[in-house]
Amino acid sequence: MLRRPAATVAYRFSSLFTRVPSAEEAAALLAEAREPAGDAPAAEAAIALAEAAVVADAFGAVQGDTDNTARETVGFAERAVELARRAGDPVAESAALDALSGARSWAGEPFAAAAAARRRIGVLTSASPSPAGPHEPPSFPAGTHEPSSSPAGSHEPTSFPAGSRELIDAPARTHELVDALAMAAGTALGVGALPEARRWGGRLAGHPLLAEAGHHATSWLLVADALTGDAGEVLAGSVRFLDAWERSGRGRSFSLGPAAASVAMIHGLRGDHDARRTWLAIVDEAGAGPEHRRGYGAVFDATVLLHHGDADAALERVAPEPEQVWKWVCWIWLHWYAALRAEAAVLAGHPDARDRIASARIVTAGNPVASAQVDRAEALLDGDLPRRLAVAAAFEAAGCRYQAARTLVLAGGEHAAAGEAALAGLGLAPGAAR
Repeated sequence: MLRRPAATVAYRFSSLFTRVPSAEEAAALLAEAREPAGDAPAAEAAIALAEAAVVADAFGAVQGDTDNTARETVGFAERAVELARRAGDPVAESAALDALSGARSWAGEPFAAAAAARRRIGVLTSASPSPAGPHEPPSFPAGTHEPSSSPAGSHEPTSFPAGSRELIDAPARTHELVDALAMAAGTALGVGALPEARRWGGRLAGHPLLAEAGHHATSWLLVADALTGDAGEVLAGSVRFLDAWERSGRGRSFSLGPAAASVAMIHGLRGDHDARRTWLAIVDEAGAGPEHRRGYGAVFDATVLLHHGDADAALERVAPEPEQVWKWVCWIWLHWYAALRAEAAVLAGHPDARDRIASARIVTAGNPVASAQVDRAEALLDGDLPRRLAVAAAFEAAGCRYQAARTLVLAGGEHAAAGEAALAGLGLAPGAAR
């Protein structure tokens, strides 16, 4: 059974390896695993998951292609989920649902991706211990270093559903739960569910496994708080993040880049550009790779640039069409990216601004934050003050206090003063009126 998890892990956790297993190595591991697999349900489920990972790149791995046949990838992942469910293995089912969440992202279905991520938590917390005893932790390809089991930060103490305390005693299931909480927080951000993202991020931060790894523990909570606009929480959490990251050896990970970039964004919104440069240097060192910054980096940079009135630079930062940077925006950042492209186009006076608004409206439908930003872009283009005020209320209802305040600033007149006061209350610098 060793080779099957190794083939999957080579893709699923690719950003955590100091030497990333090549696509050829992973394919060889999969080929070896197929030969003696047999037709036992657990073996079939393991092979199906490995195929979803290696053949279809459901996880969007570092060594995977930038293009993906999304429908085929969804099919691979759905088969893995069904076989794991039939095998009665909650750990395998959670891993397969992780693949399905990634596949749905490739397909441009962030709400379905978020639903699959939430299902993982239900599967893991409702399952009783396996009659065969605890699962073995996943194995890793020879010649690579095993990823560290990420750690935590704190907003609220973790409370687990009744009957789920056995998770503490089952290494593989606990590892899955930690990853599931992180993915649930991330995918919630992808659909603009900020309160939900903070809730999952808070549970991750309070998980006992992560007590000594504050950089991983706080990662998604930092992003959620930053997008909410809560500078105080971000600055407090960043202290724990930085201390734990430095104590752990300043390693790289997929989740650390967005977390550090979100802290940099908050410093930028505060007008502390020296601190922002410091944190952008941390992004370079802690993040998975420069190509990923085409997603989260573009979103956070454009937000800062628009805040300070540099619409032309913001427009340049999000210049590529989403399809051109799909691998890096399709998971969490697609809606945010599309909305920012529309708003930057309006504020920079781009001739295609109205077309970008129309495209972004289709992409962001159902996301309360991103769709409000698209509405604001159109209201700015049309000079519609009442609609701008309605958008401010929509941002507030969605839990996005930063954008609610900024909308009042953009409304001008007596509303701008209220917006500036709200920004100051969040610990942020005054924003540009255009």
